[in-house]
Amino acid sequence: MFKHLILVATVFIFSLAVVIGCGHENAATQQVMSAAAVDLSCDESVIEIVKDTPLEKRVSGCGRTLTYMNKCNPTAGGGQACRWKAVPDKNDK
Repeated sequence: MFKHLILVATVFIFSLAVVIGCGHENAATQQVMSAAAVDLSCDESVIEIVKDTPLEKRVSGCGRTLTYMNKCNPTAGGGQACRWKAVPDKNDK
């Protein structure tokens, strides 16, 4: 019985971690898409993500490409403040 309870708790915690992780990634993608719409002066509906990793997202739209990098800085109290920062693509004209 105790082993069964441990197994159920482990599965629940793992499932919760997966859901939270996916939600975080979706939020990051949405932040990048919104920023790209402004940075590229382009409607968000025509922006396409062409590379998507946890620390780097490359977007293309309206004939231009930008790469967004996740940059973190330490904050008081030992935490971190992270944000997505655009870095122009080498081939962007």
